[in-house]
Amino acid sequence: MTIVLHRFPLSHFSEKVRVMLDFKRLDYRVVDHSPGPDQLAVVKLSGQRKVPVIEHEGSVIHDSTAIALYLEHTFPDSRPMLPSDFTQRRLVLDLEERLDTVLGPRVPGIATDEALRDSDLFTEVGAASMAASGVPRGLVRAVGWLARPATFIPGVRRELDDARTVVRALLLELCGRVKETGYLCGREPTLADLTAAGLTALLKIPDAKHNPLPGRVGTGVREFINDPALGMFFDWRDRIYADLR
Repeated sequence: MTIVLHRFPLSHFSEKVRVMLDFKRLDYRVVDHSPGPDQLAVVKLSGQRKVPVIEHEGSVIHDSTAIALYLEHTFPDSRPMLPSDFTQRRLVLDLEERLDTVLGPRVPGIATDEALRDSDLFTEVGAASMAASGVPRGLVRAVGWLARPATFIPGVRRELDDARTVVRALLLELCGRVKETGYLCGREPTLADLTAAGLTALLKIPDAKHNPLPGRVGTGVREFINDPALGMFFDWRDRIYADLR
């Protein structure tokens, strides 16, 4: 039975799961939802409101890490995301958890701040995000105009700047890992690599299947993608996506 991935189109945790499905070469289809009333379908299906959620042969699983463990257990003959060695496996899961904790809450705010600087980009992003709810583009643009001034409030600006600092520091650490061994936890790709790739999709739009912003491939948060010190990370991440294709 084909796996069904329920996602918000611009959910970076949903992209993390979609990357895992591609890595393991599993058949799946994507069902898009929008935040708001359309989200009730997710609640009805899974008993909670967050995405990603997958359906497979009567099982419904939410949370990206729980989904990863389910896929590893259910499809042991597909490409493994976790090493068999216990110590190495623990290192991978620890890094995955840290990536979730650091990138998870910060990347969407950084990407939204970037989009708010360009009304056309914000409209395109908002329209893609709300497509399942049929929200008019004009309304999305109006929301952008209203939201932009909030990013100049000192407390908000400080929080966004702090988020950029923390994310940049982590990406620099990942560059060092890639330089040393080619991947984040050794010489083979693991769940940690797939997590880093998926959770940074909003920082630089990848060339990927089911991309809700195909006209924006290669663009993103200019402060990061134009930073020479981070070039190694984004080049490596783009190779991860190329391998998935």
